[in-house]
Amino acid sequence: MAEAAPIRQGFAAVRRQPALVLGETSWRWCFAVSAWVVAATAALGYLNSVPVSWREQMLAQSGEPLLALAAVAHALRGSAIRLAGAVIVAGSGIAVLWMLAAALGRMVTLKVLLPDADARYWPLLGLSFLRAGLFLAALLSAAGAWILAGFARPAGDATPGLVAAVVLLVCIWLVWTLLNWLLSLAAVFVPGGGQDTFGAVAAAVDLVRGSFGEIVLTSLPFVLLHYAALAGAIAAGVLAFDLMTRASAEAAWALPAVALGYFAYADSLYITRLAAYVALARGGEESAQAAVMKGLPEPGASLPHLGLEPEAS
Repeated sequence: MAEAAPIRQGFAAVRRQPALVLGETSWRWCFAVSAWVVAATAALGYLNSVPVSWREQMLAQSGEPLLALAAVAHALRGSAIRLAGAVIVAGSGIAVLWMLAAALGRMVTLKVLLPDADARYWPLLGLSFLRAGLFLAALLSAAGAWILAGFARPAGDATPGLVAAVVLLVCIWLVWTLLNWLLSLAAVFVPGGGQDTFGAVAAAVDLVRGSFGEIVLTSLPFVLLHYAALAGAIAAGVLAFDLMTRASAEAAWALPAVALGYFAYADSLYITRLAAYVALARGGEESAQAAVMKGLPEPGASLPHLGLEPEAS
């Protein structure tokens, strides 16, 4: 099938250049470790700023779960401003760290996928900035949707408000997923074509409009493989947790092993899908160039330029 050619080329690119998977996994995991360090530092700083009286210490050390929980709740009372400040500072730091790391990691992987093109950092940083801003907008929209759903709840009946909240959250998640996917696809068009951030987004929109069927047929197998792996990881995690509680606590090592295995597989699948998108965009451009050389109307004339010049005859 012609539609399967980009998928085959994506897997072939990963087989020819295993450094693609290594590079994609490396920058993502380095960011994850750094983000956890920032979050842990902010959490410890917040906890150290909470004053604890000797009565609260005695209740927390009493050995009674309810008394200890009451002591923690009493100690944290009135510290919402400090908590909000810690969340804002840590969240801002993690967002900036992700933008820098994502742009650098994508520049490196695109240089491997398109060695003849020039992957520029600043347009990729702009795309990362748009994705981070989109994620923040989705979080704020989700919070607003939850508040609006609370107003829609009749007195004494929480069901309509819960249904409205779920529907609004699903809609927000779908919109965020589609826009985030479009911005990630736009990174393909930064190398070689002289595209800036918004030019790359426009090029991605043109590709989707001109090759919508091919885009869907290329993306669907990767989505199915991803969710199949997610289901398998969840099932393996539940089994490991059951063994840990029933047989031995030593089985707890399986939980991080399953999580790391899933994340490594998801990262390799992501870069393979990106390579398939590169092959799809390159094939569309080559067909348009061939049509121009033959004096025919360009099929999908809106397909963007990847900086790949036709070979001299």
